[in-house]
Amino acid sequence: MKLYIRAKRFSMRETLIVRDEKDDPIYEIKSEWLSFGRKVHIYDQNNEEAASIEEKKLGFKPQYGIYQLDTKVAEVKKDEKMMGSDFEINKINWRISGDVKDNEFKIKENLRTIAELKKKWFSVGESFVLEVGEEEDSVVALAIVIAIWCLKEDEAEEEK
Repeated sequence: MKLYIRAKRFSMRETLIVRDEKDDPIYEIKSEWLSFGRKVHIYDQNNEEAASIEEKKLGFKPQYGIYQLDTKVAEVKKDEKMMGSDFEINKINWRISGDVKDNEFKIKENLRTIAELKKKWFSVGESFVLEVGEEEDSVVALAIVIAIWCLKEDEAEEEK
């Protein structure tokens, strides 16, 4: 299953539309700012929440919890490793492999690739393709990508 994400310039302050291979909208991603952090919602084509991503500020490192039906299914946070990925996925046995900085990475479980994010070249604005092996993993994989983008945006804002 391929998911296409287009943005003029990526920012979690805008609404993103995720489309399928037929260019039909299948998810809408909306962000809201709360007094204690950010919350991002992923809605399906029936306008029902498929997942939410909630910022948790604990100490100096922000992290994002991923929820489905009010149940935490994963947590993504910045990791300070010298080797490997800079992001850690907790609660599920998935990990990040590849170049997160340039949005060319895989989400893996052991040797199995769950999803792969690639930048789509020669398109208007920034466009990305998230290729997911199993359809049932698509929402959580998409939420992990969005959580990583939120963490990267948080880091860029801190550097200003």
